[in-house]
Amino acid sequence: MTIKVQCLCGAKYSFDVEPVEGRMPFAVNCPVCQADGTELANELIATQLADKPRLHIHIAASPQEEAPAPVARPAAPALRAIDRLARERRQHRVVGWIAAGVVLVVVTLLGAWGWYAFVGSKPRQEYSIKLPGAEASWRARFLDAQTILLVSPSRAQAHNLATDKDLWSTALAGDGAESAAGDSPEIWIDQGNIWICLGTRVVRLDRASGEVKQTIPVTGEFESFTPGEAGLLVVSAKDQTTREVLQIDRSSGEVASQEIVVPRPETHRMPNDLPPNALPTAGALLAQATDEQKFNKPLDAMSSEFFSAGANLVELRVKLLEPKVAWVQSIKPGGASHLDGNTTASTSAGLVAEDLFNDIKRSQTGGVKGVDQSRYEVKLRRWLGPEPVEWTGEVTGVPMFFPLKTVDLLVAGQTLEVFDKQNNKLFEAKLTYALGQQFDPEHWDRQSVPAVETNSALYFFDAGVLTAFSLPAGDVRWRLTSIGISRLQFDGQGALYVDTTTANPEDVQYSEQINLEGAAPVLLKVEPGGGKILWQAVKRGQACFLSGKYLYSESQQQGGVAMAVGLAEALNAPRPEGPAYLHIYRLEPADGKVLWDFYREEIPDELSFSQNRFLLRFGATVEVWKFLSF
Repeated sequence: MTIKVQCLCGAKYSFDVEPVEGRMPFAVNCPVCQADGTELANELIATQLADKPRLHIHIAASPQEEAPAPVARPAAPALRAIDRLARERRQHRVVGWIAAGVVLVVVTLLGAWGWYAFVGSKPRQEYSIKLPGAEASWRARFLDAQTILLVSPSRAQAHNLATDKDLWSTALAGDGAESAAGDSPEIWIDQGNIWICLGTRVVRLDRASGEVKQTIPVTGEFESFTPGEAGLLVVSAKDQTTREVLQIDRSSGEVASQEIVVPRPETHRMPNDLPPNALPTAGALLAQATDEQKFNKPLDAMSSEFFSAGANLVELRVKLLEPKVAWVQSIKPGGASHLDGNTTASTSAGLVAEDLFNDIKRSQTGGVKGVDQSRYEVKLRRWLGPEPVEWTGEVTGVPMFFPLKTVDLLVAGQTLEVFDKQNNKLFEAKLTYALGQQFDPEHWDRQSVPAVETNSALYFFDAGVLTAFSLPAGDVRWRLTSIGISRLQFDGQGALYVDTTTANPEDVQYSEQINLEGAAPVLLKVEPGGGKILWQAVKRGQACFLSGKYLYSESQQQGGVAMAVGLAEALNAPRPEGPAYLHIYRLEPADGKVLWDFYREEIPDELSFSQNRFLLRFGATVEVWKFLSF
């Protein structure tokens, strides 16, 4: 008979069979899911046999013939064994499918990881443009993570990187006005505005549309543009003793203008004599004859500077009371040269060259440098109303003023004085060293500050020590010795990052010593509560940058043959031309591990970061690089 079975999985199949005692003589399975269909077949056999008419025929058995033996039905244990084998085969097939799927997933994940690790996570150039006009006239920076701002003295434009289209473009030149700032427009971006200082005027643009919302004229000779916590400060000189000071409120655009009379600048000339501890060698005498200021640099006898200190305007007025220059050894005293010993093939050529170069430099300068230890009268004139509130004091050494968020710093020599925004002196501290050379008046960029402030602490560094002071009391919480600190900054999780070097205290003492090796840059991650160093990365960039969850560091170096560079330094000659190197490192914030290193044999005019993008400007060429990250 023909049996037609419908499996529970929905599959249908049929077969011919001769039942034995009304049952299947063998086991059957679904050809699709391999389920056992024997019992279903038995039920169908029973149904068909019940519906089929039966014909009863009685045949007398011949005495000579025996009845045929009945067909033997497999025993129950044998049927169970057959079912077990079928189930095991099905299980093996399922396990095989699962194993194949797992292998496929693993191979896919490994392939994706390999692509990300070696291709996707590395920077790729996303955008490049050649800007028209003079190369130095442009400025470029991120407006947000997907938009860059391009500014020249005549035009500002915002370009969207996702759509590769300009969002807006605005002409800045009006009525034939030119920029007194020449080829250097200065920019400040806040939440809703873009402020552009062109020297003769300050232009306020709407950040979203580029619409000109305000133009503020600047009269007189432009001197400085300083962004502050609450506003912008623009200083110009009408004449030698008159300054026009514009205080611009960033939120409202209101302008407060003041004309302030300042002292006429004066210079005190020091006697044109060799320092007492400088040997009168032929080289030193010749250098003194050809350059009178090599040893005896004039001192500022009277000066005045303006600073934006939050909502305050502060004038630092300085008067020389008693001139004094202390001459200190800046090159190690001459001693036994490496050439005096038994030179061999293993003698370092670099050590011998250093001896020769330092001898040359010592013969020209006497191996000394002057440190200003004059007494100065300092007036901090803070405008809290129509008239200034003054603090007057005396300091030793050139005074420097640095405004912070809630306090202001006055540093002179090895003394730090801290003031609140009402001009009240909070505390004074003695420093281990003076400030580093980057804060000398002739080198300072008017933006760098040797400190960073939190709600309850001031972290301040001199040339060799980082100190954590409590605010407002000024108690010392901890100190960390590190020579060559150049910048401090906090990340979003409250960790402190310190840009410093591997230099030692001797490098501070002998600051003009020629060392062909030089100190290596170091980045420290510090726990701000106790000053514990969490990790350090050596030779991984000179300055670090934080952007969201990303940590970068970069180094810019002018290469060249070390011997030629050292000789030029010894002779006080221009540095010889050599290749330029740019390295950008992406670091893992947890441990300082380098995730990738971007290398370029060219130094950019501008470099900025925004999340997983960074911008480079080389003259009039702007490039944006991007990498994938999760």
